[in-house]
Amino acid sequence: MSKNEIEGLVLVLDIGESMSTKMSRTTTYLQSCVDIIQMIVQRKMFQSSKDEIGLVAFGCDETDNELWDGSSDDYRHVSVVRCLSIVDWEMLDYLQNRIAVSNIRGDVLDGILVALNHFVEDRNKKKVFKEKRVIVLTDFSSCSNDDSKLQQIGKTLAKQSVRLDVISPFSEEDTKREEKPNGAEGSSADANEFNAKQMTIGQIETLNLLNNLCDQAGGCLFSFNETLSLLSTYQARTIKSSGTKYQMTIGEKFSLPIVSMIKCKENKPEIFRFKKVFAKDENVELKIDRARFTKDDEQRDLNDKTDTVDAFKYGSTYVPIDSDTVSLKLQVEKCFNILGFTKSQNVHRHYFLGDSVNQILPDPNAGAHVEEAFANMARAMYEEDVCGIVRKVFNSRSSPEMGCLIPYLTKETTCLLYISLPFDDDLKKITLENFFCLKKFKPTEKQLNLIDDLIDCMDLSKKSDHDEEEAYDPHLTFNPYIQRMFQSIALRATNPSEELPHFQDHITNSHLTKIGNRIRNDKTQMILKRCLNEFPMRELAKKSKKNEENIFEKTKIEDKEEIELISVAEENLTDILESGLESKKVKKVGTVNPVEDFKILAEKIISSNTEVAKEEFEEICLQIQEIIRDLFEESLRQANSFNDADLNDMTVFSFQEKSFNCVKIMRHYSLKLNFHSEFNAFLKTLKIYLVNESLKIKMTKYVENFWRNFFMKDKLGLISNLECSDSNVSEDAAEKFLSCLIENANNDVANIVETKEEVEDLLDLM
Repeated sequence: MSKNEIEGLVLVLDIGESMSTKMSRTTTYLQSCVDIIQMIVQRKMFQSSKDEIGLVAFGCDETDNELWDGSSDDYRHVSVVRCLSIVDWEMLDYLQNRIAVSNIRGDVLDGILVALNHFVEDRNKKKVFKEKRVIVLTDFSSCSNDDSKLQQIGKTLAKQSVRLDVISPFSEEDTKREEKPNGAEGSSADANEFNAKQMTIGQIETLNLLNNLCDQAGGCLFSFNETLSLLSTYQARTIKSSGTKYQMTIGEKFSLPIVSMIKCKENKPEIFRFKKVFAKDENVELKIDRARFTKDDEQRDLNDKTDTVDAFKYGSTYVPIDSDTVSLKLQVEKCFNILGFTKSQNVHRHYFLGDSVNQILPDPNAGAHVEEAFANMARAMYEEDVCGIVRKVFNSRSSPEMGCLIPYLTKETTCLLYISLPFDDDLKKITLENFFCLKKFKPTEKQLNLIDDLIDCMDLSKKSDHDEEEAYDPHLTFNPYIQRMFQSIALRATNPSEELPHFQDHITNSHLTKIGNRIRNDKTQMILKRCLNEFPMRELAKKSKKNEENIFEKTKIEDKEEIELISVAEENLTDILESGLESKKVKKVGTVNPVEDFKILAEKIISSNTEVAKEEFEEICLQIQEIIRDLFEESLRQANSFNDADLNDMTVFSFQEKSFNCVKIMRHYSLKLNFHSEFNAFLKTLKIYLVNESLKIKMTKYVENFWRNFFMKDKLGLISNLECSDSNVSEDAAEKFLSCLIENANNDVANIVETKEEVEDLLDLM
């Protein structure tokens, strides 16, 4: 901060006898004023500000100022406690421990004139303040109403460009109240709110007088309540950004000079960079020494510069980084290139990256034609609802990054907001299951409306009937973690032995509590109770761990409710396995568990309800048909190696059963998706295929047993018109199809194809 950008602030404090008036059971006017001054001083300290603050007290026993001639009553009982200087802990300690109420009434006009004397040009030739302010803290009980002093104050305020603010227990609304007799007033000791006592006529006149001075000097009159809300939060050091200049290019011929300035960034106060100091003496700096040693037998001491090099761990190998390795770094140049434009709906909010938002403005030194071109481009982007995709490089030593430009237009500002976007390497591939696949998880219309009502009740953006502002305002909501840290450090610096106060009483926490109390009303509580009824919670019984002794014992369950919970848990577990974990892995019908794979894929197709559902189902049908053929051929090879007595071997039976279950699940979903004609054609072709394969290896008896034990026994045949009204297969034809294998297969061949070549082509399709 340069010398001509600092602020000069003089605080004028009334410590007269009237300042001992109690506002509540424990707080007086003077104590509230001291608390406010402490907050101002602490904010400056935590900001590491170079601003200078002075303190003037009036109504004190002694007199110490340059304007008093030593004998007159003018400027008597006014003392300059501290001249303009940078704040330190000594000033804070003075405010906490050395200020007390006197038995004298001073003149607030004298105090203001002494304060303005700090800004007289011949007194501060070496100091040039960007802003000059005088803040008066008083209860309006002491004022001489001297016209000459008022005129002098007005002239000095105008000449020196000083802003005057007044802080008091009262506000302008208190002047409109009718003054009540003392007997009608309640006890001031019982008052727990500000402005508990009524103003006197003299106080009202002084308030109006100072209010007029504030209007002339561009200042304001604040009550204690308003001031505490503004000053109760600490702020870290603020640094004015000068902006980073770029040449924004679109293609090779279009270029605009722009300035990028930080609009929003995560606050990381310097106070959290703790420094190591010697515990016994705070003035002694603690130095940290580091040493490096080898792990070999010699235990040599290494020199950081000559004996060590940087390396990158590649697997278990350390690759030294030398000059050749450094040259492999991507060579880039500073740029801000717009690669193209896309609809704003394509840039999702969860793609926003980084810890800051930059405001892009045209370079003010480039001329009016640049501002006009920039404004037209921003307006066109806004009207077309598009965002710009940008490649940005901060400088030649930084890595390139990708971001988006979002148009931002208001009555005051026309700019673009830059937000970083991720590359493909930054995205985490997470597959989330859609709960709508399961009917039991599909919410009802009543449940959806209930959640909508709950969101409306907890909406903080809506204004209530008695509030003029929204419940949540980012400008009034501060980070409670940072505020607690500042509060604790300020107390430790001035009173090391005292216990830290409870943060519940801090205004930052009370503001958040106020927001919570607003939405925690009867209507919200009633909706939450309805949610408990509409979305019942069930506690699932955990499976007990079985040891070696009782691993084969059955668990005894006596409670009926526990039986229901376990059945629900098993049902949920099955659904999750079928639709959740397993479905994430299943991409095609496999040979290990073809039935379950086909079921999962078919359910996904049903739930998606897309235009390509028919093509997707045909694809998985071809996959399971190929598996059916492979399983049956494997069962034939196994059976061919046995004699007739071993044809019922478990190995052969397992292949037969597995292939039959595949046909069964395919028939189930073909009927469900109205693929009856395709399935009927496949089953007729399968029957022909079974007969031809049995004739090749002379195992007709084996194939007939397979058909009889599975297809005829389960009556798994063609889809008739009784099951599907669109089917052209009658019930009699379906029964006849199942009745015999060899004879009906020859008839089916004649019905489907006419030539031997067509039979071979049909079998090849399988």
